[in-house]
Amino acid sequence: MNKNDALHLFEKLAESPALTLPSDASIGHHSEDHNFVYILQSGLALRCRYTEQGERQVCRVYRPSDVIGLEMLAVTDRSLLIETIAPSVLLRVPIQRVRLAQQNDPRTQAAVTSLLASEVMDGQQLKISFGTGSAMRRICRFLLWSAHNDLVSLPNREKLGNIVATTTETASRMIANLKREGAIVRNPRMPSTMHIDRDKLCKVAGEPVHQNAA
Repeated sequence: MNKNDALHLFEKLAESPALTLPSDASIGHHSEDHNFVYILQSGLALRCRYTEQGERQVCRVYRPSDVIGLEMLAVTDRSLLIETIAPSVLLRVPIQRVRLAQQNDPRTQAAVTSLLASEVMDGQQLKISFGTGSAMRRICRFLLWSAHNDLVSLPNREKLGNIVATTTETASRMIANLKREGAIVRNPRMPSTMHIDRDKLCKVAGEPVHQNAA
């Protein structure tokens, strides 16, 4: 079963209405929030934990059509939180509903297997993209990966630094440089988003132009 078919099956198990969140919202502080698998329909989100010193440790970043927390079917880690990077819409799929469907419908089990496999492969690729190379290269890769129709919602500089494993000061400086070079330009119709110059970003990121488009 491919990912699209698996997502379609999971969406049928979701609750209504969808969960609509602004930028920098978080879920996961309450125990009931760990009873769901989430499907990101629009926006951007990350999954993280906080150290005793208050440092945010980013585990994974998500874009539309990604499934968040599928491992909760087998294990529970209540230290992990979901935080939005941009205004986001998420579907909530109750874990108990998925478990029941797994027992009664082989297609649901096939969907779980397919989505878990996609998560492993996507997680490995993002670890390489956002964890290797210079800070500027990692930031450009993130912008290319998260852009939709060449528009991207920039995380605040602290979250951006956490995502690409650099300091907030470095992240802020790199974004300022990209703005000066015209690689990213504020969108006058949607002030919260930036328009990317894909050719310029790809040149710095070392990625072919067609890759990483959302």
